[in-house]
Amino acid sequence: MKQTSILFLLATIAFAACTKESLESQSPEFVMTRQTAEPDTGSIITAPVWDKVPVQKSFCAPWTDNMQDETEFQCYLSPHYFYFKFQVPDQTITMQEPFQNKLDVCYEDRAEIFLSATPGMETYYCMEIDPLGRALDYVTNYYRQFDYDWSFSTLQIETVVEASKYIVAGRLSTMEMMQLSIPLNEFYMGVFRADFDGPEKVVWYSLLRTERKKADFHLPEMLYHVIVEAPKTTEP
Repeated sequence: MKQTSILFLLATIAFAACTKESLESQSPEFVMTRQTAEPDTGSIITAPVWDKVPVQKSFCAPWTDNMQDETEFQCYLSPHYFYFKFQVPDQTITMQEPFQNKLDVCYEDRAEIFLSATPGMETYYCMEIDPLGRALDYVTNYYRQFDYDWSFSTLQIETVVEASKYIVAGRLSTMEMMQLSIPLNEFYMGVFRADFDGPEKVVWYSLLRTERKKADFHLPEMLYHVIVEAPKTTEP
């Protein structure tokens, strides 16, 4: 009986390792730039540093005929913060009024980021931000075990709303990421957008494509494997 238990334990460990390797192989790599200084303008949105950060434009709606979207996403890591920025074209900006609590974001246009330390999303952290900077942030255990009472402690957000677009930008401290066991050199990230046209009609956009028929962002295959650039060194 003891030998059988040992064999079962070894098989379980081997299966878990195999599953982790399989999930990692499914996640496309996303190379995140590293900048050596914080924005010097007092504004995250208008900081010149964004000119040095690659722009991601491959948003599509996998569950709505693979519709393309012109949303632009950028992100980078500084010595103290993870920065992100969405520029979202939208002719029908939809927001919930009166806004009573953060769950009202569920019925609004929004930009979303999921962060996970592991490819299997055993525990991951979500921020869903509307055009006015109101955030639905929460922690989740896979699969879809949401804790809406949880919130980021260092999340800072800036937004701009124009006639046909909105901009969402913000930052999260690297100290908090480390406290959440998210490594600063390598982690997993999902990038999404919800586009409402009134209270009933919504199109779900993702930076990654999927062949699944049912709309669902909360799956390991929807996350990038983020590799952060090594810190720049100064030549002697």
